[in-house]
Amino acid sequence: MWVDIYEPMTEAELAVHKRKVEDVRRWLLEAFEGGPSSNLKKYRRILALTGPAGTGKTATLRVLAREIGFDIMEWKNTIGEKSNAMSDKFNDGSSLSGYPSHDSESLFAQFETFLNRASACHNLFCDQISKVPGSSSQSSRSSVTSKHHAILLEDLPNLLHPTTQSQFHSVLQALVTLPVSNPPVPVIIIISDAGVRGEVTDERMASGGWMKAKEGIVDIRTVLPRELLGGPFVTQISFNPIAPTLLTRALKALVDTHFSESSRSPPTREVLDAIVESANGDIRSAIMTLQFASIVEMTGKTRKKRANDKGKMIVLESVTRREQSLVLFHLLGRVLYNKRKGDPPSSSASARDVQKEKMADAQLKDPQKLPPDFKDHERRTSRINVDALYADSPIDSSLFSLYIHQNYPQFCDDIEQCDGVVDWLSWVDSSGGDTWYQANPHQFHLLTLGTIHSLPSPVTRRSQTITKPVFFDCLQREKNAWEGVRDARGWALGDGTDQTNLRSGWSHSQVATELGCVLKARDQVAEGFLRRPPISHRLFSILKFSLGSQFGFTQSLDEKEVDIPRVDGDDDASLWLPRRDVEKEGGWLESDDIEEF
Repeated sequence: MWVDIYEPMTEAELAVHKRKVEDVRRWLLEAFEGGPSSNLKKYRRILALTGPAGTGKTATLRVLAREIGFDIMEWKNTIGEKSNAMSDKFNDGSSLSGYPSHDSESLFAQFETFLNRASACHNLFCDQISKVPGSSSQSSRSSVTSKHHAILLEDLPNLLHPTTQSQFHSVLQALVTLPVSNPPVPVIIIISDAGVRGEVTDERMASGGWMKAKEGIVDIRTVLPRELLGGPFVTQISFNPIAPTLLTRALKALVDTHFSESSRSPPTREVLDAIVESANGDIRSAIMTLQFASIVEMTGKTRKKRANDKGKMIVLESVTRREQSLVLFHLLGRVLYNKRKGDPPSSSASARDVQKEKMADAQLKDPQKLPPDFKDHERRTSRINVDALYADSPIDSSLFSLYIHQNYPQFCDDIEQCDGVVDWLSWVDSSGGDTWYQANPHQFHLLTLGTIHSLPSPVTRRSQTITKPVFFDCLQREKNAWEGVRDARGWALGDGTDQTNLRSGWSHSQVATELGCVLKARDQVAEGFLRRPPISHRLFSILKFSLGSQFGFTQSLDEKEVDIPRVDGDDDASLWLPRRDVEKEGGWLESDDIEEF
């Protein structure tokens, strides 16, 4: 396969953004050498590379391994074999994963044995070389990194099994609590996003399978426990789908290399453009499609062959198109910009895009004329296929409504249009109920059709910015405020704890609504025998009013962003649960060179 034959060997051959490669390189150097102050080794323990499949995560790691000079020890799940494959260096029978490997030993036990031994092994040959007289004349870079190695976990155990997931989390937590070995052995975990569509979640909710919808997804929250994910020992670097320009350049370089010594004609520019468009940022899928296109002879010099090229490319695109959910940014753009038949093309549209819009408009049928009483509801035919949009939506109907509610005002021209969108949002919220058997299966269609019916067409372009819903930030602030209420109630009871006794008569609601003034006054005059209230009470006793982005309250949605917001604890009942004690040990030191990726 061309994917294996033309594997990138240097950074120049990667189709990944240089900044992303530099982030991974910097983390690896800090894990091995500790950074400028040599204090970062204890924090650079686990690196999680996330993103859609085919975005260059594994290729980037292997290229940097050759550049920096460290070995990769990779775990691979094997069934019916006595040992697991390691990197090429350990294929001579000296694999760490297996000996003694008995058939009765469980697969996870083999994984745990591999992880323990790989994290503590040393390269004896490098140790012997370092003792040879004159070996110190080598460069410091090669002498430091030549004996280093890293553990790669890409083929993970079955984390959908609760017992296996719990054991996997325990192993990772035990790994980061151990002292840093010399030399350090970082763990790199590669997690490819599944890309589950929103309609799948809606269907599972409608059938009563809400919890199964969560349990069937393997993402970073499934792989890493919550304690590690929010701690200092785990760094996450997210890879975005490959940009079309980088993907086109990589495919051109591959074509030039492959056909430089071949008598066959390379694919045309039109074929490469069709492959890039159908790949959806997946370079692995694009290379396999390119190989298929080269086999079926997509090019020709005669007029007859040129006439068949269009039909062949249509077949090629339909056969090889990468099945992936629509990027959230483009999903919202299609709805909020409300393009209809006959709309003028965008100023930034290419000639090919303009031609595609004209061909699409030619296939759209004009709507029937409405009676005079419904003249205000006449609209030109929409270019949006709601059924196809719903099938490719990466989010469910509930989250989709939050994004529409957050962004619709800037796309409206007058208050009547805003009123129309709000009216449809209200209808969607009121249709159905909180339980699965009351859910309305048509919420996405109602909201999409209602929004495009209420918005103007064409939408006036005024540099609109699509932002994330502030609902999640507000919900997190509410939870933090209830934490402050619990602390203040414990202070009011006199024992510093939030127990359920009511000897003082203070309930949670009374503390939140009636004790605020007392707490603020005690902050000012607490001296001597007067106990100062906990500082966390300010989360609910001092509420500052903020308006939009003036206080950094909103975040723009990136064009290639695929991560979906998620809040721990989805039901409001978690606001009233007792708080778990969190250990204060660990964390970052002031002298450490901590930089966020």
